[in-house]
Amino acid sequence: MLAETAALVTLVATGTLLFGVVGTIFAGFLATVAVLFLSLRLTRQFRDLTEDIIRTMSIDRSHRLDSTGPAELARMARAVNRLVDRVGAEIAEEAEERTRLASILDSMREGVVVVDDQGLIESANPAASEMLGTVVAVESGMQLTSLTNHPDVNRVVVEAIESGRPTTAEIELFDNQRTLMALATPFPRPGAQPESPPVRALLLLTDLTDIRRLDTTRREFVSNASHELRTPLAGIRASAETLERGAIDDPQGRAKFLQMISEDVDRMDALIGEMLELSRLETGESSLEFKNAAPKALAESAVKVFSAIARESSLELRSIVSDDLPMVFVDSEKIGHVFSNLISNAIKWTPPGGKITINSWQDDAMVWFSVTDTGQGIEPEHLPHIFERFFKIDAARSQPGTGLGLSIARHIIDAHHGAISATSTSGAGSEFTFTVPKAG
Repeated sequence: MLAETAALVTLVATGTLLFGVVGTIFAGFLATVAVLFLSLRLTRQFRDLTEDIIRTMSIDRSHRLDSTGPAELARMARAVNRLVDRVGAEIAEEAEERTRLASILDSMREGVVVVDDQGLIESANPAASEMLGTVVAVESGMQLTSLTNHPDVNRVVVEAIESGRPTTAEIELFDNQRTLMALATPFPRPGAQPESPPVRALLLLTDLTDIRRLDTTRREFVSNASHELRTPLAGIRASAETLERGAIDDPQGRAKFLQMISEDVDRMDALIGEMLELSRLETGESSLEFKNAAPKALAESAVKVFSAIARESSLELRSIVSDDLPMVFVDSEKIGHVFSNLISNAIKWTPPGGKITINSWQDDAMVWFSVTDTGQGIEPEHLPHIFERFFKIDAARSQPGTGLGLSIARHIIDAHHGAISATSTSGAGSEFTFTVPKAG
């Protein structure tokens, strides 16, 4: 610009010296035209530079400024290009970090929700929505009450923000039968002074449902086991005390009470044996010996064991399993335990003259077995619980048995990667079905 200005001054001075007034006027006219031309060109360059900057910063961040032209404009363009490159790198790095953080949050089993002091959700991961049973898609800016209307969840967040201290609570959700541990930790906005009051809370939700269920199951197991063991122990104590009071001198009485003691000992031994077997199955310590076996042979073996007992009870026990079924890959002894439990239960609850039938069929990967009886059936409210440990319906509490048989059967079938279930009509009998894999 200085060089161009000097050239214009020289042009005017030269016109004045060579041509006088006319030369001055002509040189001035030419200088004016040149100044206008240069000004327009400079203005256009500034305008183009400005438009490039606007485009680069707001529309197309991949666009770069033209670094040609006057030296200062070129220098400015190069500086802006470097700035845009640096900003682009920082934006890409931040986007990558956000993506990584979002991926971590989405994969977490714990629920994470960020809520501000107005109750607005800033972010929430899928686990939080699933734990709280949210039926709508959660987005930033929604009220926390749209995620859950449980008062304890909202209370934890409010108390954490108002007190400035972490707040915890164990929450029972009755809608989806979950137990959650909620921890709300307050924190200020980024860049705020350390003494600034918290305006947001990080709500961390941990699902305790399985832990509480296991704890309840453990307590129920101990209680039921204690009860089942206490009954034969009480019988043994009563028999022993009776013998001590003189019944031991009576041969007939002595034999009777000794027989009762023996039966109670056998009952305790059976209970302890089944408890140990159930424990081994649950922990995977029970070794299974898988071999190929014919479905018909498995069914007929079970019928053979119980045929005499069925005849004594005036029941018809039969197998209609076909020879055409493929071999199955099972532990035959364990599957025999399953059949024994199902058939013995059927015999126990089927009145004289009834029928117990074993059948089998196949699908793509599994072979199905069923044990059907014409007994008194199971009430609908009891069906969901019959495979639980120590569960007995009211009518069965006076009958011998540990209440562990069906639970053991379920674990045996689980170990075979199969499934077991029951259907029943009260007063019209029951059907228990289970699956085992075909031989490869």
